[in-house]
Amino acid sequence: MTVTTPLTISTSRPAPFPLPAGRTALIIIDMQRDFVLPSGYGAVQCPSPEIFAQVASLIQPCLDALRAARHLGMTVVHTREGHVPDLSDCPPTKLDRQLHANKRHILCIGDEGPMGRLLVRGSYGHDIVDELKPRRDEVVLDKPGKGSFYNTDLHEILVSRGITHLLFCGVTAECCVASTFREANDHGFECCVLTDCTDGFNGTIVSATMDMFCAYDGLLGYASTSKAVVSIATAHSADALAQLEPPVASLPLSLNLLHASYVSETKSVTDVITGIYDSLDEAIFATLTPRETALAQAAKLDADKTVDIDGTRDLPLFHGIPFASTPEFTPTATILSQITSEGGVYLGTVVSPYALLTANQTTYILTTVDHSSSLPSSVSAYVTTKGSLSTTGITLPSPSTSTITILALSVLDARSLWASLLRLPNPAPEALFQHFRDRPIISVDYRGFEVGGIRYAVASPSNATFAKKVEEIFAKNGMLPGRKVPGENACSALSTAAKLASSPASVMMLEQNPTSSISALDTVKNIHALESAKAVFTKAFESGIDSPDVLVAPLSSEIMSGILALGVCGVVTHEDVVFISAKGVDARILDAGVLSQM
Repeated sequence: MTVTTPLTISTSRPAPFPLPAGRTALIIIDMQRDFVLPSGYGAVQCPSPEIFAQVASLIQPCLDALRAARHLGMTVVHTREGHVPDLSDCPPTKLDRQLHANKRHILCIGDEGPMGRLLVRGSYGHDIVDELKPRRDEVVLDKPGKGSFYNTDLHEILVSRGITHLLFCGVTAECCVASTFREANDHGFECCVLTDCTDGFNGTIVSATMDMFCAYDGLLGYASTSKAVVSIATAHSADALAQLEPPVASLPLSLNLLHASYVSETKSVTDVITGIYDSLDEAIFATLTPRETALAQAAKLDADKTVDIDGTRDLPLFHGIPFASTPEFTPTATILSQITSEGGVYLGTVVSPYALLTANQTTYILTTVDHSSSLPSSVSAYVTTKGSLSTTGITLPSPSTSTITILALSVLDARSLWASLLRLPNPAPEALFQHFRDRPIISVDYRGFEVGGIRYAVASPSNATFAKKVEEIFAKNGMLPGRKVPGENACSALSTAAKLASSPASVMMLEQNPTSSISALDTVKNIHALESAKAVFTKAFESGIDSPDVLVAPLSSEIMSGILALGVCGVVTHEDVVFISAKGVDARILDAGVLSQM
């Protein structure tokens, strides 16, 4: 059960702090053994055992906040400060300064301590304390610096989940918590520190830091306590702040509902997989995972009785989630391994990418097939930015342009899969892989699209039927209120890219016709023209207050060809409506797609 009216911490300073459903996260900073247990790096830093004991006592209030966040269904992120074993990501200033500045510091980062090498990833002391052990469906973020955004995936992790509001706790107040708080504010997040859940090694500095968090009428953010969050959790039902489920996601195989049923043990993986195989039409499969193999995996998953500190089942997000792919995905495809490593049950390859979904016999279909006609009303498609997910082990129709498309029962389900894949290790990054840090960082609008609105341009305004559908989606009294803006440059670049892609001189056509007699010079000219179209398309989304957040177009072969040629992202919803945005801005169109289905 979720709520649409934001819950609020009414006692926070300098004003009440809202907790919007689906958009609030708890960030627990560096509650590692190295910082809060004796003989770790924190004890080396601290001037007295008494002060260190005070910092170590934060475990209980942090646990109270964590329990409340879990009950309410918030996203939870645990950070760990530390470095790779060769310390190549640790600057000399950090490595040497304290060791040389004070003779009391007899140990330095990387030195062997009672709990292993200090602040080195993989050491016992580097991990989170047992009381706050992360669940397997929670995010653990390794960071090399004091701030949690520096050289990490934190911004993408948060925006990929639609997060706009952050609660902070952890250590130390004056260092890593303050650094992350300031960074988050610069990124556009609305921030609130839980003051009883953070402390440091110098009382005067800590006191000033606490005041700084909410000074100048909230210049940086807000301050409250764990007791206020616990009070809200006590007064509201479980998952009151979880992602809002669209009506279409009420189907039993939607990700969040199925995961919740496994955690509560109201369903077993064996029962779900048995039900699927009992009603499968084998004719839609090119290769079907043998029933006995799938059921053996299901039994193994059901036997996993791992629980958290409170006895709740601790399961990976994709535990028991059925999924399939189209035939170009080989059994060794990296993305298949990533999902199965998190508990997903692979059903095999299908020749019809929609049939299994419309029959409600899977949660996801992965494909690289071009979708140029209307989708079934119960299916959503998310075309990922080229290079954002691994295509190793996939026989791509066009290696230069093809990308992974996620077919799901809702855009929310598609977003959940993508957000989780972003944080999984990619053992074989290919040459075209583009880390999100190489793409634009879009400032967060803490109001969300449902309040802040969305700027949209329409690719086919002369199509009266389509234009009416778009106006209904972006109605001011709907979940996705919008403001229509010009989009001629984006539309022109999209059309140009589609035409260039269909030219016999394009790389895409040459990949399909390798014996073509087209001259190399013509292909080079085509490549240069396409790069120019990409630049125009990107700039169209970065031209100020009247540039679009999304370009809305009717689904067609030309539109899909343009999306693939530009290497940008798109979401297909409402059967034939495509939301398109610039390269790497996947989170923005996914947010729009999720809200459009409410």
